[in-house]
Amino acid sequence: MTGFALGLGGIGVMLVMLFLRQPVWLALGLIGVAGNWALNGLMSSKFVAGTTVFDVVSNYNLSVIPLFILMGEIASGSRMSAELFTAARTVLSGLRGGLSVATLAASGAFGAICGSSVATAASMTRIAMPEMSRAGYRPGFSAASVAAGGSLGILIPPSIILVIYGSISETSVARLFAASMLPGIALMLLYVGVAVWVAGRGGAAPTETAASFKARILALRGPWQFVLLFVVTIGGIYAGVFSPTEAASIGAFGAIALGWLKGTLTFEKLTAAIRESVLVSCALFMIIIGATLFSNFVVQTRLPDTLLSLARGAELSPWLVMGLIIVIYIVLGCFLEGLGMVLITVPVFLPVITGYGFDPIWFGVLVAVLVELGLITPPVGMNLFIIRAQVPEIPMTTIYGGIAPFLIAPIVLIALLFAWPNLALWLPGVLY
Repeated sequence: MTGFALGLGGIGVMLVMLFLRQPVWLALGLIGVAGNWALNGLMSSKFVAGTTVFDVVSNYNLSVIPLFILMGEIASGSRMSAELFTAARTVLSGLRGGLSVATLAASGAFGAICGSSVATAASMTRIAMPEMSRAGYRPGFSAASVAAGGSLGILIPPSIILVIYGSISETSVARLFAASMLPGIALMLLYVGVAVWVAGRGGAAPTETAASFKARILALRGPWQFVLLFVVTIGGIYAGVFSPTEAASIGAFGAIALGWLKGTLTFEKLTAAIRESVLVSCALFMIIIGATLFSNFVVQTRLPDTLLSLARGAELSPWLVMGLIIVIYIVLGCFLEGLGMVLITVPVFLPVITGYGFDPIWFGVLVAVLVELGLITPPVGMNLFIIRAQVPEIPMTTIYGGIAPFLIAPIVLIALLFAWPNLALWLPGVLY
């Protein structure tokens, strides 16, 4: 069997395991070890498996992951997300669908210090859904607003997905963060546009009483600790003062200090946040170890090089190849979890797109948008199930119907990235 055929067969078996609901780390790691065994023998496979574990857990660049997770867990436990929502609700009062827009704005802001879509969606479900229900919002519209807003954590820095993409592609995480900032803001504005449009038709949301100008100004003072954390961490990265890892450690310490000073972070909440951060980080590192083994196998089969040669031999245009890759991501996003999707596809597709002259930083932002689309795409968008688990009284079909209009926003952003690549590449060029 040729290396190319073995590579395709390995990917096929791995996808079957994932569709059978096997753990992502197991599917990736098992195929990686078995594939290396088939290619190079048992001893080589055992050696690669042993060194991979050490290399991953000792990788300094990946230490940013547990630190950002800890910062997000502490911020959630310190009620920063609740204060963001309250401030956004007051400022946007009087706007039809204002609570939906406030949810999107607060989710985008919270994602900027959390980096996790799941954590953002879970937190905003507890905070925003009861308020929208009391205000008379339709359940599907409310759930869709939370799901869409939660997905912004994938794109707006700091993003764990972009950290892992940077590790796989050996690109600068700081440049990836800079590249994703403007597209993240653009996507949030597109979501807001969809929310206002949906709220204005069919009675999906009532008109709310407008707060006074003074109340709006006073509300802006509420989330001051979020502004401070964002300026210190993300601003420090953009200014070149901190590396992403240093910024994450300072942000985690800052979240703890602010929580203690405000009295919203108790010892029990701190220990719970640390425990949850350890559990989530261990799960992520198991997936990364499995993905590294899988990537090593894929590279040795020369599958990416063969795919590139076949595409060029067929005289496929770069844009057609990129279009096919996007279709594959959208299809996979309907069935696979975002992190696993990135770890599976990037080692295969990255050599192909760089061989066609596409910028890997630009491609990283595109991948983040596609993963974000997958998080809210039926039938198994992760954010949809996070919301369903917390509000089981809302039927899944209602959530599917509510999210449909919001799918337009990431599709429009993908078109903008193709039409105007500098939307992602301008800021890294200015800063670095």
